[in-house]
Amino acid sequence: MKEKTESSAKYRAAGLGAALLGGAVAISFIQPSASAKAQRRIPPLKTAFTGKFLIGAAVSRRILRGEDQASEAMVRTHFNTFTAENSMKPSNVQPSEGRFTFDEGDRLVRMAQQSGAVVVGHTLVWHQQTPDWFFQGPNGQPVSRELALARLRKHISTVVGHYRGRVKQWDVVNEAIADEQGQYLRQTPWLKAIGEEYIAEAFRAAHKADPGAILIYNDYNIERAYKRPKTLRLLKSLLAQKVPIHAVGIQGHWRLDGLNPAELEDSIRQFAALGLKVMITELDIGVLPTRYQGADISAREALTPEINPYTAGLPEAVARQHAERYREVFEIFLRHRQHIGRVTFWGVHDGGSWLNNFPVRGRTDYPLLFDRQGQPKPAYFAALKAARDNR
Repeated sequence: MKEKTESSAKYRAAGLGAALLGGAVAISFIQPSASAKAQRRIPPLKTAFTGKFLIGAAVSRRILRGEDQASEAMVRTHFNTFTAENSMKPSNVQPSEGRFTFDEGDRLVRMAQQSGAVVVGHTLVWHQQTPDWFFQGPNGQPVSRELALARLRKHISTVVGHYRGRVKQWDVVNEAIADEQGQYLRQTPWLKAIGEEYIAEAFRAAHKADPGAILIYNDYNIERAYKRPKTLRLLKSLLAQKVPIHAVGIQGHWRLDGLNPAELEDSIRQFAALGLKVMITELDIGVLPTRYQGADISAREALTPEINPYTAGLPEAVARQHAERYREVFEIFLRHRQHIGRVTFWGVHDGGSWLNNFPVRGRTDYPLLFDRQGQPKPAYFAALKAARDNR
């Protein structure tokens, strides 16, 4: 689908940015063809948050294939931690049993080494984007517990072992907690094949393959009241078993009208009280209306004009509201900087965001700090201002 651009009549990041920063920063916009040098004319995000926490972005397969040099330049300029958006997921790393492909992940590691950035591996164990063969036994029968466990361990040991010492953080298990009320763990193929202990076994295998890596449990909505108690239950269970888990990842897929700041802050406190670092792992704040609140990629809604209202550009009032929401969450992160290890955006600019196709395909969303031309939005200046006001 061809990307649409913002209307300059409705949306001027320059004016809004200057207002948010009190006119303190000279602004120079970048175009997709601009060099990294041109992109450095605005303050890099990573510099603004130096000494507070790492600032990262999910790096797409297009970037890693060399097909999006403008976005690559933005990644190198603004971020000091790089997450593989899709390249390290099981379906891409081991599409068939025993056939491992590391080309794109290796490219990410080289990018990070050249940029002095930290690499985050995402993700080792997930019920999505995992080939069916993991769960099939001989003759197509359901896999036995022993074989499923052996495959889990081999996948993790091979992947983490390949990147030992180079990938510093791993999202080990992703989205294992159920959304449904009264249900603890999601009924995934891993749970059905191995049982609840698959989570602990995954962390043990990752630690064995690289004892120096930071290991993370990652999930969405775990800051919300309905899901937080289950998350605490899981984390406490793993810690009681002396499982090598070091951090919890709050994904941060939020909407303008779907975030309770007090709830988020309380969750950070409670997770940190367990002795774990808190990572904000997949941050974006969508502006489009939706009935669904979460990040289950199987969720779908039909496309209608009413839920895709900003195809011609983002209205100034909405851009200001979006910026205010980013200011609010960054001030929370900064208040708890001693517990926050990393804040990673799920994408680089609006045009590459997965929210353009989730949970409704073909929409025009504006969830990130940079627009479709790589220009800083009011939300960028709001995050920058939060950093400056909380030195």
